[in-house]
Amino acid sequence: MFGFFRARRRRKLLSEPFPPHWEAVLKRNVGHYPRLSDPERATLRDITRVLIAEKNWEGCGGLHVTDEIRLTIAAQAALLLVGQPEHDHFARVHSVIVYPDEFRTPNPEDGYEDDHLSDTVIGGQAWYRGPVIVNWRDALEEARDPTGGFNVVVHEFAHQLDFLDGESNGTPPLGSQQAEARWREVMTAAFDAHRKALARGDESFFTEQAADDETEFFADAAEAFYCRPHDLEAETPAVFDLLRGYFRVDPRGWFPE
Repeated sequence: MFGFFRARRRRKLLSEPFPPHWEAVLKRNVGHYPRLSDPERATLRDITRVLIAEKNWEGCGGLHVTDEIRLTIAAQAALLLVGQPEHDHFARVHSVIVYPDEFRTPNPEDGYEDDHLSDTVIGGQAWYRGPVIVNWRDALEEARDPTGGFNVVVHEFAHQLDFLDGESNGTPPLGSQQAEARWREVMTAAFDAHRKALARGDESFFTEQAADDETEFFADAAEAFYCRPHDLEAETPAVFDLLRGYFRVDPRGWFPE
């Protein structure tokens, strides 16, 4: 019954014209947007509208969440779903929490205000069956220049895809044991190679945070896939092919060499 009413609300929402001033924000703030094909842009607009309508958007640290903030963040999250015909619009994410800048680690059980924060400073966070938390400064800067190679929104929403099977292990639901075995084989090999490179003091394509565990490695690889696809393919073709098959898009076409 709830699914019926939700589907009806979405049909009504998506039957309305996309606001021209929203289109202007996407063109100005989301560097991926003009790079997409016409069908991909249409799909991204639809997903973005649903994410804006169905999530609770909350500003913290004195930030007032505007339509520009919602659009810019929701559109980046929508990139992860553009190529997937079946998805749930991150249904387990009920809230998106936005700070103006990097923030100290919050505890959702206590709230997100300054008197309930730890001393650990971070740029984003994703909670299992909880909110996604990002900071507006990085979200805007990285949205406007995707070639910079980093995207805190993609990173944190990739964690939410990882959580869908009830585990935080760097392996999202893939539909078959064979696909999951192949995923673990490829990603584990790349993860181990990255950690060994860092242990030797060598430079590595992935970030230091990606060496923390498999779930951080997947989120880091997702950032590279959407922002540095040619570099990711050159570094580790197997990981690139794996992510291309999972996300069902090929960002190489968005970033001419």
